[in-house]
Amino acid sequence: VIGLSTALVAASIALTQYDIKKVLAYSTVSQLGYMFIGIGVGGYAAAVFHLMTHAFFKACLFLGAGSVIHAMHHEQDMRKMGGLKVWMPVTFITFFISVLAIAGFPPFAGFFSKDEILWLAASNGHWTIWFLAVCGAGLSAFYMFRQLFMTFYGACRADHHTQEHLHESPQVMTIPLIILAVGAVLAGFVGLPGVLGGSQFAHWLEPVIHAHEEAHASHALEWGLMAVSVSVASLGVFLAYLMYRRESLSPAIFANLAGGSLYRLFDHKWYFDEIYQVVFVNGTLLIARLGSLFDQYIIDGIVDGSAALTRFVSWLNGLFDQYIIDGIVNLIANVTFGIGNKLRRVQTGNINSYLYGILIAVVLLIIAKLRYAS
Repeated sequence: VIGLSTALVAASIALTQYDIKKVLAYSTVSQLGYMFIGIGVGGYAAAVFHLMTHAFFKACLFLGAGSVIHAMHHEQDMRKMGGLKVWMPVTFITFFISVLAIAGFPPFAGFFSKDEILWLAASNGHWTIWFLAVCGAGLSAFYMFRQLFMTFYGACRADHHTQEHLHESPQVMTIPLIILAVGAVLAGFVGLPGVLGGSQFAHWLEPVIHAHEEAHASHALEWGLMAVSVSVASLGVFLAYLMYRRESLSPAIFANLAGGSLYRLFDHKWYFDEIYQVVFVNGTLLIARLGSLFDQYIIDGIVDGSAALTRFVSWLNGLFDQYIIDGIVNLIANVTFGIGNKLRRVQTGNINSYLYGILIAVVLLIIAKLRYAS
C-alpha cells in the first residue's frame, strides 16, 4: 500500500510539472513506489530487478535532460522548448528509447521489470494493487510522452538567440547517453518472465534473496495481463499524442476536471510543501518558542533566583563578618589597646618616682603586717 501510494501520488504530480528535471524527479519517486510494491507482494528479486533496469533508462533520461538544458543555455521550462530533435538527434534517440523503456513497452528493459512486479501482484491475489499499479503505469506513459513531445516535437518555442545557438552536445555527453540507451534496451533480457523461460537475474540473486514462490496461474493469464498493461500504457501515449503532439485535444480538458481541483491538487504537489510548512517548520518553530519561554522563565528563573539567593546570603555573611566577627576582633584589640594605653603611663622612667613607690609600698606592707599581728 505504501509503494502503491508513492507510485500514484508521485505520478500524479509529474503530470503537471513543466520543469524537465522535475518531471524526471517525480517519475523516479513513482518508480521507487513500484519497487516497494514488488517488496510488498514478496517479489524481492523483482524489486531489485526493477531497480537495476531503472538505473539505465532513468540515468539516460536525466543525462538527456542535462544535454537539453546545456543546449538551451540552462533553460529548464519545457514550454520554452520544442522541435529539438532536429538539432539534437543523438539526445533525442537515446531519450526516446528510455521513454519507451520507462513507459513499459516491450522489448525495452522497463517492460520486463515492471511487468514482473505487476504479475506477482496479480498472481498472488492482490488484484486491487495490480489494477491501480497498471493505472499508474498508464500515467507514467502519459507524462513521459508529454515530456518527449513538448521537448523534441513541434515548433521550437525558444527565443531567437537560443535557437541560433542550438546544437548537439559534445561526445563527452552523448557517448554515455548511447551506452545507457543500449542498457535500456538490453538489460531487461536477463529477467525474462516465466512464460519466456524465467528470470536469470532472480536466479543470480538466490544466494542472498530467497526466491518467491509464485502462485500457480496459466500462461494465458500472464500473456493477457501483459497485453492489458501494454494497452494501458499505449492509451497514455495516445492521450499525450492528442494533447501535446497533434494538439487536437486541449490539455485544458484535464486541467478543468472536477472544476480544476484535481489539477490544482497535483500542481501543488498534494500540498505537501504546505503541510510540511505547517507541521514541521511551524511546529519546530513553536517548539523552539516554547523551549525559549521555558528557558527564559523556568531555567533562567531558577538560575537567576539561585544567583539572587546567593547574593543575599553573601550580603548577610558580609554583615556578620563585618559586625560580629570583625566587631569581636576589633573590640578585643581596642580593649587591649585601651588598657595598654592606661598602663603604659605607670612606666614613667623616673627613678625617684619608682623609689617613692617602693617606699610607700613597703610602708603600707609594714602597717598591714602590724595591724594583722595585733
